[in-house]
Parts: sequence; structure tokens; C-alpha cells
Amino acid sequence: MDGTIAALALVVNCSVPRAEVLDFVTRYRFTTRNEIARAADSQARWSLEADGRVTFQFLCDEGASRIVFPSDPRIHQWTAVARLSGGTISLMVVPDLASTDAPALARKLGRHGGEYWHISVGHVPL
Repeated sequence: MDGTIAALALVVNCSVPRAEVLDFVTRYRFTTRNEIARAADSQARWSLEADGRVTFQFLCDEGASRIVFPSDPRIHQWTAVARLSGGTISLMVVPDLASTDAPALARKLGRHGGEYWHISVGHVPL
């Protein structure tokens, strides 16, 4: 896809064991930074609830999990960008990040920055 795509980075606390991170990204079919993630290939979807919350739902053979973000004007702006650019969100799992500020995240996601996983999440209108 050319142009802007909404992205969300889930930064994993350094205290979370690597085995748990690998279990999560494997179970929900995240791809490594060097692979292409397509919404059509994933079992993850996001929706904007009537009350303004944003819900990400992940399906796997063992069942489903979800992450819910509370209603907030900033998340509404972010989801508007996602919907205007086709509705797909790149959801990333970023381990071992010392700081969650923008420069640290940019370094980690850069060409030689290190390991992360991502999944392309399609929008499900309600």
C-alpha cells in the first residue's frame, strides 16, 4: 500500500519473559519485521464501538483474545486516519524497548533497530 497507514506499537515490558512474547506472536500469527503482513491473511480485526472504545480481536485455534482501548479524542483521531487510509492498522509487538518515547521507538523500528513482530488488522464496521 502506498501512502499513510495507521500503526500501533504494543511495547512489551522488559520483565515479560521472552517465551511469553514468542507464544503470543506465534499464537496470533504475527510476522517478523522482514515479512509482509496482510490483513487478508490474519485472524485479527478492529472495530470502533458505539461508546467510542476501540477493540482489537485476535482469533486462533484455542479461542479468541481482545484488547480494548477506552474512548478518547486522541484514539478517535487515530482511527479516523486508519479508516481514511482503507481501514487497515499495522499492529506491532515491540520487545525490549528501554523507553517508550518516539525517538526510541523510531530507532527500534528503523532498518537496523532490532526485533519486532507485526500483523495487519482489518476494520470491521459495526
